[in-house]
Amino acid sequence: MQAGAEPCIEIFNMLNLFVEQLCDTLRDGLCISDRNGIILLVNTKYSEVTGISREDILGKSVSGMVQNGVFDVVLNPEVVQGKRAVTRVQTLADGRKLVLEGHPIFDSQGGVAYVATFMRDVTALSELREELASQKELLETFRRINNPVPGKLLKYPRAAHSQAMRRLYGEAETIAAADATVLLLGETGVGKDVLARRIHAASPRAAKTFIKVDCGSIPEHLIETELFGYTAGSFSGANKSGKAGLIEAANEGTLFLDEIGELPLAMQSRLLRVLQDWEIMRVGATAPRRVDVRIIAATNKDLEKEVQKGRFRKDLYYRLKVVILTIPPLRMRQADILPLAHSFLNYYAEKYGRKISITPEAEKKLLEHSWPGNVRELENLIQGLAITCNKDEICCVDIPIVKVSPREAAPPGQPPFVLDGRPLKDIMRELENNVLRAGLERYGSITEAAKQFQVDRSTIFRKVQAWVKNGE
Repeated sequence: MQAGAEPCIEIFNMLNLFVEQLCDTLRDGLCISDRNGIILLVNTKYSEVTGISREDILGKSVSGMVQNGVFDVVLNPEVVQGKRAVTRVQTLADGRKLVLEGHPIFDSQGGVAYVATFMRDVTALSELREELASQKELLETFRRINNPVPGKLLKYPRAAHSQAMRRLYGEAETIAAADATVLLLGETGVGKDVLARRIHAASPRAAKTFIKVDCGSIPEHLIETELFGYTAGSFSGANKSGKAGLIEAANEGTLFLDEIGELPLAMQSRLLRVLQDWEIMRVGATAPRRVDVRIIAATNKDLEKEVQKGRFRKDLYYRLKVVILTIPPLRMRQADILPLAHSFLNYYAEKYGRKISITPEAEKKLLEHSWPGNVRELENLIQGLAITCNKDEICCVDIPIVKVSPREAAPPGQPPFVLDGRPLKDIMRELENNVLRAGLERYGSITEAAKQFQVDRSTIFRKVQAWVKNGE
C-alpha cells in the first residue's frame, strides 16, 4: 500500500457514510440509478414526493416501476442512449405533476455510468397557472357582457305605483333572500329584466355579478359555447386558451335567462343538469366544474302549453317554477302609466341635458292608449320625445300615437286605394301609410315595427308625427 493511501480510504468511507445526509439537504428529490436502470440511492425529498420509502425503491428497476404503473415516465434509458440531459413531466396517480431532470454521469471511457434524476413537484405552480388562465377567460367573458353601471339601476324608473305592482315588488323583496330559482312571466316589454335586477340587488348576491342572457338572440349553433364555454382546441377557430361560458362567469352571482322558452331542446337538457347538480361541462372538457349561481328565468310564452307541444322539457319546467312571479301588462295597471311617463321623461331629460314637461292633454292621450308594447313602448316613446321635441312642453300633437281602425275592404279584384286621377307620388304615400299602420297595429310599437320592417326607428317616428299633425 502506498504511503498516504489509508487516510484517503478513510476520507472516502466518511464521505460515503454521509452522502445520504448530504443528498437530504437538497430541496428537490434526487434518484441515482446505474446505466441499467437499477436504483442505487434516493434522498428523503424523493420519498416524500413519490410517497415511496427508500426500502421499497432501492435496488428496483426504473423500467419495472413503469410496467407496474408506479411511474408513467422514466429518463434513465433516454439519458444513457443520448448521453445528454433530458427533461420530462411526470403525472402521479393522485394527479400531481412532477418535473424530472435526468443528467448523465460519465465514466473514464466517456460512457454513462450513472443517471442522476432530480424531481420537482410543480403541482401548486400548475394549479396557479390554471387558475390565472381561468381568471383571464372570465375577464374576457366579462368584457362581452353589457351590464349596467352600479347606480344606474337605482335611478332607473321603477313601475311600482299601482297596487298590483306594489304587491309584486313586495313578493320580490321577500323571495330575494331565499336564493331560490325564480320564473318571471309576462308579455313582452312589461319589465321582466328590471324585476330580475331588483331581485338580484335585494339578495345576498348583490355584490356579485348579474349576467343577462337573451336566449332568443343567440344563434343556435353558438348558444352551447356561449353558455357553457369551451376548452383549448375544442374546435377549429376556437380561442387557443379556451373560454369561460356565461354560466361560469356568473358564478357566485345571478344568471338571468331571458326568453327561456326560445332555448333549444338540447340546451334545455344541459341546463337541467346545472339545476340538478350545479355543475357545468365545457365543450371539449372531460371533467365538470362546480358552479354556485342563482337562476332567474323569464318568458312571455305559456310554458305549460309548450311542454304539451313537446317544445319544452317538463322536468326543466318543474325545476324552474320554484317561485313564479307574473307581471301584469301596462293596460291592466293604468295607475303606473303617468308616474312612469314622468319618471322616464326626467331620466332622459337629465341624460340629454333638457328641461321638459308633459301637458295635461298629452297625459290624457297617454292614458287612453292600450300600450300593446307595455312599459318598453312607453319608454321608447318618451325617450324619442325627449330627443325630438323642440319645445319645453310635450303637447298632445307631439305624441305619435295613432288609433288604428280597420279600413273598409276593397271590392274583389281592385286595389285598396283609388287609382284614377291621382299622381303616383300620392298613391305610393297612401300605400306606405297603410303598410305602416298595419305594422303598428300588428307589432304594437314604433320600435318593434322598425325592427320588423328593417328601417331606422326615426323614419317611422317622423311619419307618425306627420300623421298626427295632419290629422290623418
